[in-house]
Amino acid sequence: MESTLQLPARVEALSLSGLSAIPPEYVRPADERADLGDAFDLARDHTAPRIPVVDISPFLPLADDDKQQQRINSECVEAVRAAAADWGVMHIAGHGIPADLMDRLRAAGAAFFALPIHAKEAYANDPAAGRLQGYGSRLATNASGQREWEDYLFHLLHPDALADHALWPAHPPDYVAATREFGRRIREVASALLAILSAGLLGPGRGDALEKELTRAGDDDLRLQLKINYYPRCPQPELAVGVEAHTDVSALSFILHNGVPGLQVRHADRWVTARDEPGTIIVHVGDALEILSNGRYTSVLHRGLVNREAVRVSWVVFCEPPPETVLLRPLPDLVTTDQPARFTPRTFKQHLDRKLFKKHQRAAASSSSSTR
Repeated sequence: MESTLQLPARVEALSLSGLSAIPPEYVRPADERADLGDAFDLARDHTAPRIPVVDISPFLPLADDDKQQQRINSECVEAVRAAAADWGVMHIAGHGIPADLMDRLRAAGAAFFALPIHAKEAYANDPAAGRLQGYGSRLATNASGQREWEDYLFHLLHPDALADHALWPAHPPDYVAATREFGRRIREVASALLAILSAGLLGPGRGDALEKELTRAGDDDLRLQLKINYYPRCPQPELAVGVEAHTDVSALSFILHNGVPGLQVRHADRWVTARDEPGTIIVHVGDALEILSNGRYTSVLHRGLVNREAVRVSWVVFCEPPPETVLLRPLPDLVTTDQPARFTPRTFKQHLDRKLFKKHQRAAASSSSSTR
């Protein structure tokens, strides 16, 4: 049941108000609360499994006679393949993005969210009017019908020619330069990782298969969408989530954070809290890649927890195919009599629309049952 009080539009305002109990709109369903808790407490459980850490630096252009390099590359491919198949998530080291650039990106995002709320509102989005990009908060448009404990900034990052730069913050002054350069470097990493994942599916001579499929053989470019998630302190983290459990619609998602724990992934029928692995970037396999791989790679179920102690900020780059020009379907070489296609063909936009429609259906059902 929703409260009758008018809630602030932003979760940050709620957190700063000094409330000791969260409004009922943010309280998760009882069955979900059973394994929620403060992210710091859960991160201290060092008996939990560890998300794989994979060094992708050995994946360099091969010389035909370089047997040692071929062996190293083969080991890298197998490590990435195994992580994508078994976990659907990994930390990648050796990605080549300079530490100072990642620090600039973090500093720029943190400086934007340090602005007064009224200053951030200049970049506000309006999902009801179809304007998804900009500064916003997650209201009750999710599967549970409940709100999530986060604010965010969302905008297209790449290709730069398609980006609406009016939605890129003018403050801090380094936001545009740092964000644009990070997008350029992540685009390079995406190509490298797609090549490794392709080789893991089809062999070393087919490293271009996935990117070709995602870009119409290079006729169109991948879209990179940036979402900066801002999770304020929460007085009752055992009742709330920053982001509810979901899989990403993207092909790949790349994640940086400010060192505060909160990401959990589902593995072997349990929630595993991601550890801080300095210098690495977290990579999720998303729905688009699961479809192309005919289910051999796993679109990872994950969620974001909150805590009482510190603000968590994460930077997520969703690597997506063009919305309407690419048909997502299992690669032909992966479809056999014994392993038929597990997914029907659909464009990325069709997949996204279907997924959102199902979410709205579940939210409506949840709302209906709660009012009976």
